[in-house]
Amino acid sequence: MEIGANKILPKVNFSPSSSNNLLTEKCHLSVEVGLNNLSFCLFDTLSFTYVLLKEFEFNANGISKSCKIIKDIIASESLLQKEFYSSSLALNHFPSTLVPIPFYKEEKNKEILKFNHEVYEEILSDKMQQMEAINIYSIPRELLTLIHEYFPNTQIKCNSSILIEQLLLQNKSNEEKVYTLVKNNILEICILKQDRLQLHNSFLISTKEDILYYLLFALEQMGMSGEKIELILIDDILKSDEKYNLLYEYVRDISFVNRSEKLNFSKELDSIKSHQYFCLFSQLLCV
Repeated sequence: MEIGANKILPKVNFSPSSSNNLLTEKCHLSVEVGLNNLSFCLFDTLSFTYVLLKEFEFNANGISKSCKIIKDIIASESLLQKEFYSSSLALNHFPSTLVPIPFYKEEKNKEILKFNHEVYEEILSDKMQQMEAINIYSIPRELLTLIHEYFPNTQIKCNSSILIEQLLLQNKSNEEKVYTLVKNNILEICILKQDRLQLHNSFLISTKEDILYYLLFALEQMGMSGEKIELILIDDILKSDEKYNLLYEYVRDISFVNRSEKLNFSKELDSIKSHQYFCLFSQLLCV
């Protein structure tokens, strides 16, 4: 993160030279927010094309500091002060748990979530569209207050809901497929067979070895072998990097996820790999 004259510079910036002239009232705004990151993109509803993407990363030693930095970023981005045709926001890497609808009771949300996680003050939930389940998740009250203040009338979802929904929409194969998403310091693993989710879990990681360890652990729990699976990678892995090379030592059938064919991208965004920013670009399809 760099700050100069109260301007926080993005880590990634794909935007047209005339971004100040964008007709934002004809655009859908998609936002991802976490305690150490904020990303957003614009979808032009007239041309049905993504025209802008920005990503910010920062280190915050606490929720209040994180919220202050997010406010500074919003204040520094004049585009975010404008009106939009519609907007959505995904909460990135917060504690979440899927509950089958027959076992779901809203008054038990916090109690259920506490089985697997330390929870924040606010408990939210998403009804999944592609499976009979509710995704329960929690976020800090201070962050939710910030979101309501700066992004009013915005549909809020958990990022894992978007990931699972979009993978279920895309996956029509009878074969089991293992999807591995790496973003920031989080690993998410989804195992799907046809239109059914077999497993979803997330892990905190700090090294490439962590990715391999948790992947092999998940496969072992499911009675699967790295030699026989189809592994599909999402987000912060490239074929040229060390993470890919390490995985390839144990799994030979590796590919990258593709975004929905319904999505179009401007020439400024054309260089982004099809598996990168998968959930951010898919957000529009799942809200």
